[in-house]
Amino acid sequence: MLTTQQVVDQVRSDAARIERFVQRRETFLDALDWTMLTCEQVHEAAMLDFMLEDDLAEALQRVSMAESLAAMGLPLVPTFIRYNPFPRPWHAEWLALVN
Repeated sequence: MLTTQQVVDQVRSDAARIERFVQRRETFLDALDWTMLTCEQVHEAAMLDFMLEDDLAEALQRVSMAESLAAMGLPLVPTFIRYNPFPRPWHAEWLALVN
């Protein structure tokens, strides 16, 4: 069984992971020649940006909630408090949603 602090650390780690992904993605997108992309590819990139912004906001909200609950001395259940966005375009299950 995890301690409350371990659960809070996991939730912080989830948010940091999404934030690092967003930063790496921005660096990658900055290096692209956008004139070579189709309108559909540009649209998909923009939609993913919005999705990632929402994911990061949700993850940061979960961090705040976990810290607040921990400060009140309430037990935290990792499976309910951790944020695992799923499915996303890089998951195989995403293809089932597209079609």
